[in-house]
Amino acid sequence: MESELNGLCAALYLRKSRADKEAEARGEGETLKRHKKMLIEYAYKHHIKIGETYEEVRSGESIEARPEMQRLLKDVEAGKWQAVLVIEVERLARGNTKDQGIVSEAFQYSNTLIITPMKTYHPNDECDEEYFEFGLFMSRREYKVINRRLQRGRVSSVKEGKYVGNIPPYGYNREKLKNDKGYTLVKNSTESRVVKLIFDLYVENNYSMNQIAKELNCRNISTRKGKKWTVNSIKSILHNPVYIGKIRWNARKTVKRIENGIIYKSRPRNKDYLLIDGLHSPIIPKKLWDKAQEIINLNHIPLPSNTIQQNSLRSLIYCKKCGYKMQRRPYQKMGLAATLICINPECNNISSKFEIVEEVLLDGLKKWLKDYKINHNKNILFEKYHLHLSKITNQIQAEEKKLLIIKEKQSKIHEFLEDGLYTKQEFLDRKNQLEMEQHQIQLTIEDLTKESQKTKKILANQKNIVSNIQSVVEIYYSLNNAKDQNELLKKVIEKVTYLKTEKAIKKISDPKNFELNIYPKVY
Repeated sequence: MESELNGLCAALYLRKSRADKEAEARGEGETLKRHKKMLIEYAYKHHIKIGETYEEVRSGESIEARPEMQRLLKDVEAGKWQAVLVIEVERLARGNTKDQGIVSEAFQYSNTLIITPMKTYHPNDECDEEYFEFGLFMSRREYKVINRRLQRGRVSSVKEGKYVGNIPPYGYNREKLKNDKGYTLVKNSTESRVVKLIFDLYVENNYSMNQIAKELNCRNISTRKGKKWTVNSIKSILHNPVYIGKIRWNARKTVKRIENGIIYKSRPRNKDYLLIDGLHSPIIPKKLWDKAQEIINLNHIPLPSNTIQQNSLRSLIYCKKCGYKMQRRPYQKMGLAATLICINPECNNISSKFEIVEEVLLDGLKKWLKDYKINHNKNILFEKYHLHLSKITNQIQAEEKKLLIIKEKQSKIHEFLEDGLYTKQEFLDRKNQLEMEQHQIQLTIEDLTKESQKTKKILANQKNIVSNIQSVVEIYYSLNNAKDQNELLKKVIEKVTYLKTEKAIKKISDPKNFELNIYPKVY
């Protein structure tokens, strides 16, 4: 194996498992740091060159939820690495059969080795291929067993009245149960008073949800995250049975659907949910809560089940004053045109007709495109990033030269030990010092490589942005629905900010007297 691995250029892939998180909770140390140290030591021992580390910050079930895995597979398919170092093969794929097939084929077709401290897998060796695929299959099966066990455990805890969420609802703190597994809720003295005030204003004082939000904001009472109260945040409190001592479970169940080969997740309201008496004390009397539900039901206007997206600017335009998303407000019953408004009740940003904002946005894209072409032809925008990329490349080369010098020194200290010029302790001290220097250089190369990739992405985006925006301008109004228009805009626009300070009251007033700042996806 020594000769086989010697000199290979490899990448590291690090990902936490559920068991790792449980071990960390028991105080067994940070998993990824420990795994990284083990793999670097293994690489050094077998003379493997480490090129880059792909470290998954969050662990997802599928490849779609793991951006670093996506990046690794892309580089593996491009033949960037001769091998990938991982603590165990199960870290590579624990998703469904499709995900496992994608991983297996990527390594097989690129002939990239998978190296673990226990075994090296040759993707085109029939025995290793079967062993690898069987390992992924067993990993997936183990994941399902663990997941079912956890789900059963959560449901069992809920039925015992325990709180199984990570974040307690407003008005409560999460507290570990004494002499028992699990958690319960205890009243937060400050927040619970606000909850009582909300119910009192709504039921006893006939305040609307909007009026309650304004009242709390006027009193300088902020949400737990320090934000302003909105209708939605008030509504979620008035609806939540936790305040009468109940535990609600699975009220919003994750539903997956496939469109054009892409998996989308949503969390619609689930009628078939658990509602159990909790171990915690209620904040609101049940009689008051029931009265609140009656008022909510009386004021509720049901939406048609076949609602079609009408907002072509959804999740694109933000208020420049407060940062909240702008929303399309229809006035169909009044026979008036829809407007674009800020959803923050405390914000005084003035609304405009939706179709006029849409028109100005398209005109802005046309103008931006024209200016960009002029600057692009003069190489004004490209020069800065090309110079930055060249500088990074030179820095990487300089660090790689340092690595070669370190390796030469490492080779010499072995000779000094054999020739008796170093004692065993002197050898170990010098060896550890060189390994630390080597590790620091490798980390520097990783950071520089990430910056290089980011800069290359910017340059690639700048090459494509002209044709992409040109397409948007040409076909936008020919599309039949707002959803398609929205998806088209999101391909080229990061976000848009909106600001309007004066009302267009008079007929001669300019309906376009607002400011739009467009941020295309150039970077």
